[in-house]
Amino acid sequence: MLFTSGHNRKFINKAFNSRADCIVLDLEDAVPVGSKADARVVTREILESDLPDKRPVFVRINPMETGLTLIDLDGVACRELAGFVYPKAYSARDVEAFSAQLALIEMHLGLEKGHFDIIVLMETPQAILNALEIANSSPRVIGLLFGCEDYLTDMRGAHGPGGRSLQVPRHMVSMAARAAGIVPIDTPFVDVHDAEGLQEHISQAKELGFEGMLVMSPRQNEVANLRYSVSDQERQEATDIIAAANDSSRGISVKKNLFVSPPTHRRAKDLLARCASLEAFERNVSSS
Repeated sequence: MLFTSGHNRKFINKAFNSRADCIVLDLEDAVPVGSKADARVVTREILESDLPDKRPVFVRINPMETGLTLIDLDGVACRELAGFVYPKAYSARDVEAFSAQLALIEMHLGLEKGHFDIIVLMETPQAILNALEIANSSPRVIGLLFGCEDYLTDMRGAHGPGGRSLQVPRHMVSMAARAAGIVPIDTPFVDVHDAEGLQEHISQAKELGFEGMLVMSPRQNEVANLRYSVSDQERQEATDIIAAANDSSRGISVKKNLFVSPPTHRRAKDLLARCASLEAFERNVSSS
């Protein structure tokens, strides 16, 4: 997911010309207070222009505490928009109230119920502690996105060596998302010039079960796409595990140095299903 400021047409054009899988037009932190109204106008114009393709486009609105949330919704909600990134969630009730507001907007715009999806931005200690309830709060919620900077600010914490200060909240977000059957999306790696650090950041995230990440610059897209895609080695190992499981009369075995068991068999099938889904997504986007 590539975030870009909703008032900057130059950055928006770069975002849509990048290889990001999803574009998020930001009305919140990336937009100065004096440019909020202009950002709504620009974002709406972009959504209704020829620039968007078949990739999903989301808008990050301003949180309820700013008093701008409903103004943002009125300004940008339209059929071309896939959904919203909901910031500063604290509890399931926050998301339930927002979902109810989206239902009213869909009715007003003549859209089918459930047209707008929600990705919840998990960036408060309360949200982390309520992660599973938030993940299950609405059928609209398709993903949880961890936001580390606001989280660390509220915690009065700091970035530690090897990302140690974020291991617990990152894992709680990914666990809650997986338990709810939705997508866990990792926090951005803010040093856009540190390619080696980005590699390590993604390695940790994949170990924790994340499916993708938010990126702050198109220059991070190539690494993120490569690392979060299924490698040839992973695909071959999954294929070998499935073949070994189908040929084995035992529940557990080791073949070709691969541990074959019901859990690894299931994981292998899930991985190949994800390959098929990614390939279908790429074909759909490339045909636009």
